[in-house]
Amino acid sequence: MSKKTWTSIFALVAVEQIIKIIIYNHFFERRFPILAPILYFEPMFNKHYSWFNSMFRLGIGKGIHIAFVLIIVVLIYLFYRYLNDRVGTNKMINAMFAFLFSGATCSLIDKIFWDGSLDYILLKGFFTFDLKDVYINIFNGLLIFSLVSDNKAIKQLEDKEILKNFIRYILRKS
Repeated sequence: MSKKTWTSIFALVAVEQIIKIIIYNHFFERRFPILAPILYFEPMFNKHYSWFNSMFRLGIGKGIHIAFVLIIVVLIYLFYRYLNDRVGTNKMINAMFAFLFSGATCSLIDKIFWDGSLDYILLKGFFTFDLKDVYINIFNGLLIFSLVSDNKAIKQLEDKEILKNFIRYILRKS
């Protein structure tokens, strides 16, 4: 595990949380265009704990969301270890892990300490999001880029047995 990757994760989480603290304490009542008529600064609390819960009005509570995100954080970490054991250290995998793990960690912090998510960037006509959502979408972009590029480490993983091998890996480590 790279110290640089963990330092990056700490920095990404810290930046996201510092921004939220500043917005909450000084700018929560402010509203202004960033790139009118599409992007606006409009802070709000999403107390539904997840996009799915909010969109489909599922009514799933905080505790279940915390447990789910905690499981996801652990699985992301284990999958990262599995990838490192299988293909070795890879800059693209490290970057992807840093953004995904940071986003998931920020989501967990939101649920535990913010009692929801302090979202502040409105994409007019769609949704309001925060930096954690950007981190997760950067991961998605890197994943797509890795799949369409000639990334040798990712090509090693184009294996139909990857899920079975990952499960075996987890069971051996426990």
